[in-house]
Amino acid sequence: MPDPSMSPDGYWQFIDGEWRATEKQISALEKGATPHNLAEESKLSSDGFWKLSRGKWIPSEKQTSILGTRTILQNLKQSSLDFKKKFEGLNLTVKKSYSNLHRDQKLQIFTGIGVVSVALILILIIASFSFAANNQVSAINCSSENRDDRGNTCPLEIASWNLNRFGKISAENDTMRLEMADKIRDYDIVAVQEIKDSYNEAAYILQDEISTSSEYGMVLSNRTGSFCEAKSSPQISEQYAFYYDLTAVKSLDSGYHYPNTDCEFAREPFSGQFQSSKSDYTFVLITLHVRPNDALNEISALKNVFEWAKFQYPDEDDFILLGDLNADCDYASTTQLDELDIRNDEYIWIIPDETKTNTAEGSSCAYDRIILEESDSKEYMQSFATDCEIIASDHCIISAEFSKAEI
Repeated sequence: MPDPSMSPDGYWQFIDGEWRATEKQISALEKGATPHNLAEESKLSSDGFWKLSRGKWIPSEKQTSILGTRTILQNLKQSSLDFKKKFEGLNLTVKKSYSNLHRDQKLQIFTGIGVVSVALILILIIASFSFAANNQVSAINCSSENRDDRGNTCPLEIASWNLNRFGKISAENDTMRLEMADKIRDYDIVAVQEIKDSYNEAAYILQDEISTSSEYGMVLSNRTGSFCEAKSSPQISEQYAFYYDLTAVKSLDSGYHYPNTDCEFAREPFSGQFQSSKSDYTFVLITLHVRPNDALNEISALKNVFEWAKFQYPDEDDFILLGDLNADCDYASTTQLDELDIRNDEYIWIIPDETKTNTAEGSSCAYDRIILEESDSKEYMQSFATDCEIIASDHCIISAEFSKAEI
């Protein structure tokens, strides 16, 4: 049974007949996070089997229902035992009657049973061939070129792409805009970095182009840098966007910026919560563009971003951080990265260190990455990819596959 004095998420404590904020919540509030209210659901244990009432934990309706189900199962089990006893008695009677038959009568019975058995087997074989012929289904094609046929069985494809100083000039360039739209349509949802457009038009122009053949939604961030003027500037400031296929994904909010009150980032991370349109699988994407000349410090601070996201989305258990982290080569070597807490066993770096994510010839740097907490990796299907056949950007697209169903 859970601690009766603590809410399941650890942000409230029941003291002297009332709920009070814990040190965990006070610490988060001091970092600029949104207050975590004590909702009615927080009076339930995390598994839903216990309910807090007047400071005491009592069985919830969920547990009461299951206990009732157990009673039904026990009754069924007893009925099964009674039937077994009756069947054994009937079997004994049949055996006695059979033993009293003459030899010829026994032979006739065996012959009849044999003929009937053979006939039934032939009927079943013919029926199975007929069923297979009438119900043969072509193999499901999960390739990006056949998105309309993907259905519920294909995995959810989540990607990240740095568009390389994407602004109004790029958006109005037919060649670049068309390639960007075609590439983004290859995925169910794409986190985009480096939108640099003071007119705030480029992201919408690209969305319109993507939606010419398949309708895509967009969650667009504000311009970054508002939390830390000391590190940011109009030249550094960018926007992020999540483009998502409305037939595969739906957005659950308008996004949140990481409260960069300690100036950990020049461009603060941006998050959004989404759900698979085919199931109950929900997840939070967090994207950012790490400043190259401060890469190690900003990458080190990503552990704080995960903690903030869990506070911001207390009912979520799937957090995926992805973007241009400049996490390789001159900005952050493998040896330097391995010394950071974000590289310990609690996290999974999906894109390996030796993977090329830059389109430049001769480059083998893994700048772009996808990171999960190890505990949140159940839906990850151990499959990732890169697409470097690109002319519109100097960055490859990185992607990974996730189960559409909550696990």
